[in-house]
Amino acid sequence: MMKLPAAFAGFEDLGHRDGVDMRPTLLRVLTDLYLQRPTHTPEDERYYTELALRLIEATDVPERAALAARLAPLPSAPRAVIERLARDAIEVARPILERSPCLTAADLAAIAEDRGGAHAEIIATRPAAQAASPAEAAQAEACELSELFYTADAAERRLILINLDYSSLAPSRPVANIQRADVWRLEAAALQHNTETVLREIERMLGVSRAQARRIVDDGLGEPIVVAAKAINLAADVLQRMLLFMNPRVGQSVNRVYELAELYSEISVDAARRLVAIWREADETESRPPQHETIAWRTVAENARRALSEVSRRPELQHDALLRHRSGER
Repeated sequence: MMKLPAAFAGFEDLGHRDGVDMRPTLLRVLTDLYLQRPTHTPEDERYYTELALRLIEATDVPERAALAARLAPLPSAPRAVIERLARDAIEVARPILERSPCLTAADLAAIAEDRGGAHAEIIATRPAAQAASPAEAAQAEACELSELFYTADAAERRLILINLDYSSLAPSRPVANIQRADVWRLEAAALQHNTETVLREIERMLGVSRAQARRIVDDGLGEPIVVAAKAINLAADVLQRMLLFMNPRVGQSVNRVYELAELYSEISVDAARRLVAIWREADETESRPPQHETIAWRTVAENARRALSEVSRRPELQHDALLRHRSGER
């Protein structure tokens, strides 16, 4: 038997203590631990799923309903658990059927056919926005990928960007030709701490929303502005000056600026533009340029999750990925 992940150590032998059934409490604590982290290794997800499904079977309806209410809004909740709860008693299934983004239109149709009754009635009244048309499903995936990147640490972000070189996601097309005057205006605004102009230029050059542009500029680690600079093909020295002057949290550390400059040299324009494509799709704005190309969002999402999972389990893989990337292996 595989060793239980540290996050869940001690759960496998617990159940009853001094004649008291501890399983409802264990299910709550297990879920608390699972939800503390924004991303999980495949091993952690597998153990959470296996233990949760076992504990669900031994837990009463109110406890299962509380669990369903917690997991319902999460796009990254384990599908096996969500599907189990969606077919449970209606008190348990209701929050899952009403708002879980994990259930596709096909899933909902199958549940309605199998369970009928109140389950089918709730599914029939589910808002169309949650019925997951292909475009809406793509937007949900993009939002998840965007959050995956922003909540990652520096090592994980680097690996995500390197892995985007091997993704089937189409790079975003430049919104407009970038002229020398555009670059000068962006750099001058950064050096003068003119945040509004920087936001306006990034919004215009990348085709993202104002909220997304602000998130790129204000990020405390600095990778998003590196991605933005690479996507518009800024010169490396221009980026370094922007890093030093634009964001105090980044610019106050010379080592951090050097690390980001190295990242800029390691990632490709296409990888940066793929992340920009994700940001564009994640934007909830009617002014976004229409995206006509078909994008394998679920494949991209799985690749990104796998990249995060691998680097969290085996940090040496980051070094291997960098060597392959630098040597041009595909």
